[in-house]
Amino acid sequence: MTRRQGGRGCGSAKAHVEAVRGPPSIDDRLCRSWKEETHVENPQTAADTLCSGLDGRRPPVGFWGAESTAIGPYPAPFPHEDYATLTDFGKILAADAYLFDGFGASSNRFLHDVTISADGSRAYLANWDAGLVLLDISDVTDPTPISVAIDPVNGSLDGEVNSHAVWPSEDGTIVVEGEEDFSVFEGDTPFLGSLQNLNTIPGVGTSTNTGNTLEASPTGNTGTLTAATLSVDTGPLAGSTFEVLEMVENNVPLGAGSISGDLVWVGRACNGDTFANSIDPGDIAIARRGACFFSDKAANAAAAGAAAVVIANNQDDSAWAGLRIWGYSDETNPVLMGTFNTVCSADPAAPGCDAAGTYSVHNVIVETLGDRTKAYVAWYSDGMLVLDVSDPANPVEIGRYTEPGTNFWGVYKEKNSPFFYGSDRI
Repeated sequence: MTRRQGGRGCGSAKAHVEAVRGPPSIDDRLCRSWKEETHVENPQTAADTLCSGLDGRRPPVGFWGAESTAIGPYPAPFPHEDYATLTDFGKILAADAYLFDGFGASSNRFLHDVTISADGSRAYLANWDAGLVLLDISDVTDPTPISVAIDPVNGSLDGEVNSHAVWPSEDGTIVVEGEEDFSVFEGDTPFLGSLQNLNTIPGVGTSTNTGNTLEASPTGNTGTLTAATLSVDTGPLAGSTFEVLEMVENNVPLGAGSISGDLVWVGRACNGDTFANSIDPGDIAIARRGACFFSDKAANAAAAGAAAVVIANNQDDSAWAGLRIWGYSDETNPVLMGTFNTVCSADPAAPGCDAAGTYSVHNVIVETLGDRTKAYVAWYSDGMLVLDVSDPANPVEIGRYTEPGTNFWGVYKEKNSPFFYGSDRI
C-alpha cells in the first residue's frame, strides 16, 4: 500500500485526487502528443505554453473531486461536470457550497488522505465529510467511483464524519477508517465558515455557548463587532466579550475596522424564516447556524437592514472520535461492520482521562498475518494501540503503549515483523 497523507484535522484545500505519470520523459511525450492532436491556430505556441507551465513538475493526467458525490438540493447533473474547464459561475458556486456543507462541526468535504492498493487499481480516499470513497484507478486518466462509505448516525458518537485516514486489509475485504474529531471543544470555540463571496455585509462565526448566551438575552444589548471579538457595551450583558472568527470568501471583511449597534437575536435566518426579533437599520443580527448556507443568513440579515451578522454554532461539546470498520466483500456496497472507541475518546470525563488530553484517533495501518488482521493506530493521548479486527464486528484491543503526556500522531508498520513505530508530537 502507498499513502498520501494530509495534516491534522483540516484536509487539503485542494479537493481533488490527481494521477501523475512516471518519469519526466513522459512529460515530453504528453506535450508533443497534445501539440499534434490539438487543432489550434498555433499548436507549437499553445503546446509550449502548456508545457512551460509545469515548472519541472509532472502534469496530472486524471482527476476526481468530491463535488461529484453531490446529491439533494444541488444542481443536476452535478457528477458529470468537468471542473477543470467549467466556466458556469453558478455551478462553480454550487460546488463550492457543497464542499463546505457536510456534517457536524468540521463540515468540509475536502480530500485528506489516500491509500493505494498493492496492485495499483484502487484508491481509498479519506474525503472528510464526503466519506470513504473507493475509486477504480486502473485507468488513471479516468478515475471511476465504485462506492462511498458514510454513516454519520451509526458510525460516529456525535454525528461527525471527518474521514481522516483509511487502510484496507490485504485482500480488500476490510477497511479501517479513522475519524479525527475535535468537536469536544465546539461549545466554546468559534467556527470558521464561508460566505461564498455573496455577502453585502460583514459576517463572523462564533461558538455555540456564545450563541446560547445571546439567545437568552435576545434584545436590549448594544455592542461593537470586530474581526476577532464581539464586545457588549450596554444592556444585560454589558462588559461581556465574545470571541469570533471572520468568515472566509467574504466580500466585506472587517479587517481592522469595527461596527457598533444593537445586538438582535434573529434565530435561524434562512429563506422563508420569520425573524425571532425585528431588525432596525444598523443593527447587528445574531443568527444560529444550520439548515441553509451562511451566505443566505447574511443576505436575509442585510435585506432586513442589519449592518453585520454574527452566526453562532449549533454544535455542543461532545465525545472525541474513533475507528469505523467497513466490510467490502462487495466493494460496490460497503457495510459498516463495527466501530471502536477508547474509554477516553468515548467519555473524556471518565476516571483516568486527562482533562487536557487529546483523545481523537489519528492514523492507522492494517496488516494481515496468517488468519489475523490487525490495525496499528496512533491515538494522540491514548498512545499507540494494536487492535485485532479479524472479526470486524467485534474489534478488540490487544496492546497499547502510552505514558503521561504522549501525543502520538503517525504510525508505521514494519511488514511481517513484530515492530511498528509511532511519532510523538510531545
